[in-house]
Amino acid sequence: MNADLLAQGWKAHRDAGGFEQHIGPLYARKVEGGLRFGFRAEPQHANNRGVIHGGMLMSFADHILGALVWYTVGKKPCATASLNCDFVSAARVGDWVEGQAELTRKGRSLVFVRGDLFVADRVVLSANGIWKVLGAE
Repeated sequence: MNADLLAQGWKAHRDAGGFEQHIGPLYARKVEGGLRFGFRAEPQHANNRGVIHGGMLMSFADHILGALVWYTVGKKPCATASLNCDFVSAARVGDWVEGQAELTRKGRSLVFVRGDLFVADRVVLSANGIWKVLGAE
């Protein structure tokens, strides 16, 4: 891990195994109001034009929004019911991509969240999603 990232408080985010091990490494740091996530865009994240693949960005957004839901519901199992993404601009190999999510509404069994992915101050993707708390009626 880059010393600059460590100095800024970034830490390797837990490797949950499965699919997530293919999109990382992912990093997290505490910020006011929660956690912020990041990753260094590498060649394996890109399409053949050097632009970060939309599927990678959507997977990262799903991870970030889902992590917020998981913490919000007391670390209970939950699943993505809907995820809508808008691609705003491109991320490229070498970019540091960050993202953060916010809760918009919480019911007994459904949680609504939104978030953005950034490269510096530029938004690359905006997402809105709904998560189902498994076992909740």
